[in-house]
Amino acid sequence: MSAAVVLVTDYGVDDAYAAALIGAIWRVDPSLRCVAGTHGVPRGDLLAGAYSVKSVGRAFAPGTVICAVVDPGVGTPRRAIAIDAGGVFCVAPDNGLVAYLWNEAPAQSRRCVTVDVPEDASSTFHGRDVFAPVAARLAAGARLEECGAPTAQPVTLDAAFAVVEPGGVAGRVIAVDHFGNAITSVRDVDLDGRRVVAASWEHGCVQGVARTYAEIGTGLAAVLGSAGHLEVAADGRPAASLGGPRRGQVVRVEVEG
Repeated sequence: MSAAVVLVTDYGVDDAYAAALIGAIWRVDPSLRCVAGTHGVPRGDLLAGAYSVKSVGRAFAPGTVICAVVDPGVGTPRRAIAIDAGGVFCVAPDNGLVAYLWNEAPAQSRRCVTVDVPEDASSTFHGRDVFAPVAARLAAGARLEECGAPTAQPVTLDAAFAVVEPGGVAGRVIAVDHFGNAITSVRDVDLDGRRVVAASWEHGCVQGVARTYAEIGTGLAAVLGSAGHLEVAADGRPAASLGGPRRGQVVRVEVEG
C-alpha cells in the first residue's frame, strides 16, 4: 500500500486551496490517500506551522509524507525542499517549517534535497504546483534523490528553540491551540529530565508542572504536552483568560539542579 500524504497548511477550509492540493496529488496517482493534518495554522505563522509538522510527524508511521505549506515567501527565490527525517518525509518551502522535524531526527537518518520549481508553476500557488506533486511522487514510491538535488540542511528558525539561561531555559509561546493552551518552544529535551520549579512570563508565573489538565484546578499550570513541549494551560478554558502568556511572549523556566 502506498504511503499517506498528510497536509499541513494555513489555507483554512473556506476556499478551494486545500482541495486543490488533493487534486494535484491525485493527478500524480489517484490511488493515494490524503489526510488533512490541519489547514488551521495561523496565516503565515512559521513557528506554529513547524509545531504542527512535528506533531504530525510524531503521530504517523515511518514512510508518511507530509506536504507542509505555510509560505509567505511564495514565488520568491526561497528554496523548495523535500526531507527525510528518520523515515518521515516532508515537502515544504525552506523557511523553517521543518525545523523541529529535522532537529529531532537522528543525524544519521536525515537527508535533504532541493526541489526544482517548474517554469509553468504559478508564482502564487507553489502548494499546488510544486509541493503537492513532489509529495505525491514520494508517497507513490519515488526515492528522495529522484525528487531533487542533495543539499545542505534546511533553514531552521532560532525562535523555534529555547536558550539556556542561569538556572533554567527561556523560550517563547510558539502556538496557541484550539483549547487555548499556550505551547512554548521549551521541549522535553531542553529540560533533560530536570524538574521544573516554575515558569514565568511578564505579569505571570506558575509553580511546578501538572501531570494532567484536570490536576490544574481553577488557575494556571505548566503541563508537558503530548508533542514534548511545555505548555501553560488552564482546565476547560483558554490560558489567556486567566492571564496566561500570549503568542510570542517569552516564557522563562526555572529548573532544579
